Amino acid sequence: MTSFLFSMITVQHIAQLLEGSIIGDASLQITGLAKIEEATPGSLSFIANSKYEKFLETTEASCVLVSRNVELKKFSKLPPALIMLDDPYSSFVIAIDAFNPKKQDSEPGIHPTAVIHQNVKLGSNPSVGAYVVIGENSILGDNVVLHPHVVIGRDVKIGSDCKFYSHVTVREECVIGNRVIIQPGAVIGGDGFGFAPKKDHSYQKIPQLGIVVIEDDVEIQANSCVDRATLGDTRIKRGTKLDNLVQIAHNVVVGEDTVIAGLSGVAGSTKIGNRNMIGGGVSITGHVFTSDEVKVEGASAVTKILNKEGQIYAGYPAKEAMKWRRMEAAARQLPELLLQIEEMKKKIELLETTLKNLRK
Repeated sequence: MTSFLFSMITVQHIAQLLEGSIIGDASLQITGLAKIEEATPGSLSFIANSKYEKFLETTEASCVLVSRNVELKKFSKLPPALIMLDDPYSSFVIAIDAFNPKKQDSEPGIHPTAVIHQNVKLGSNPSVGAYVVIGENSILGDNVVLHPHVVIGRDVKIGSDCKFYSHVTVREECVIGNRVIIQPGAVIGGDGFGFAPKKDHSYQKIPQLGIVVIEDDVEIQANSCVDRATLGDTRIKRGTKLDNLVQIAHNVVVGEDTVIAGLSGVAGSTKIGNRNMIGGGVSITGHVFTSDEVKVEGASAVTKILNKEGQIYAGYPAKEAMKWRRMEAAARQLPELLLQIEEMKKKIELLETTLKNLRK
């Protein structure tokens, strides 16, 4: 990844990096990044959503990344420079990485307060922070970074180039792939919520004998929990991203390249398809599945199988999104409809009375 100093970067440099075409002054210098509505002269910004296009006429940004599909003729005023791109959002992410190289947040080596069992196998170039605990027979790959207070249980297998932030816990026997990032406070392999009711109305704990498998290139955000399976494994497949405070219950399988937003929960033995997009605050009941490419809008409740690939679902309980919106629109008319029904009942009663009097 090419990196730049802001004092030296011009619109021309940015366009070359992002493989975009320039409209306007290519020689302008860029001194920072900003949101389109808050940008000042010297700023680079972007527009990825059409509802923000109105800011093209008012922004003070020196350069804006925009889609090649934007109709520029409809604007009376434009920024001094535009870079036309196929995907402005992804391009802006590339620009952020190029202009702001990440500072190293850990040092290679093992802190003297770390507690590492003698049978642990560490790969090359480890970074093990203060008060880290690594249990017996665990195996860690190359370039693993464990921030302070991370706890790795016994017989855990962790691949290369992983980074676990403070207070992450990975319990015994779990398996984690390569390039996995786990943010602070997440728990991998805690017991599944398994309790059998007894005759005296108390509960008997069901042993949770399975594990968690996290495949390559997964990221799990802060304070999320992935429970170990009752038997077998709970599995988060390659490339999937879990937001903060996501609950994945025992024996769940989450497909590849799926994203699940914060405060969502998936109950036991459910199978989420590949490339699903699950909004924030979604609840998914147990023992169901979703097809590939499914999208579930925020605050929805999935109570049954979602088997239409590529479909968008919404609502409580979740239905096809357009159907749900029509139902919601109809529900908003219910108060007026009830009044109309009452008026109709009165008219019918009056008509019946009139007809009865005519028969006499």
